[in-house]
Amino acid sequence: MAIHRASLPLGDEHARSGLRPAVQRCRRCGIVIGYGDRCDFCLDRPSDHADAPGEYVGRHHTEWISTVEALIGDEDLDGAEFLLWRLVEATEAESLLAGVPPLEQHFRRLRWIATKRGDAVLARKLTERYEECKAAAARLT
Repeated sequence: MAIHRASLPLGDEHARSGLRPAVQRCRRCGIVIGYGDRCDFCLDRPSDHADAPGEYVGRHHTEWISTVEALIGDEDLDGAEFLLWRLVEATEAESLLAGVPPLEQHFRRLRWIATKRGDAVLARKLTERYEECKAAAARLT
């Protein structure tokens, strides 16, 4: 049975509303993991690995979605924005190579961050960038 008193160490921590458990991330690549210091991929990945189109740090751009959501949940918008720019580049490269539309979620999250910061120009440019990439991919098919 759990005891909750403010006099106990960290007693107030459990009483605060909105307290979220810390998310574990790989110390090498930063992707969300369940346990350990590094993800299984980073343990086996050589340091001179070159990313293929659609990848960032050796992982497909869709594998980073939970990490982006964790960064936003931790209110680390700078970290989320940095990662999202890399994911936008990866999805654009994959889109232009495969001739499929890019994943809109990365663009949408970046637009959300830009809007939250009051940067309407960047939000508009991201919409245009997505539409241009989608049109370019459609021309390849």
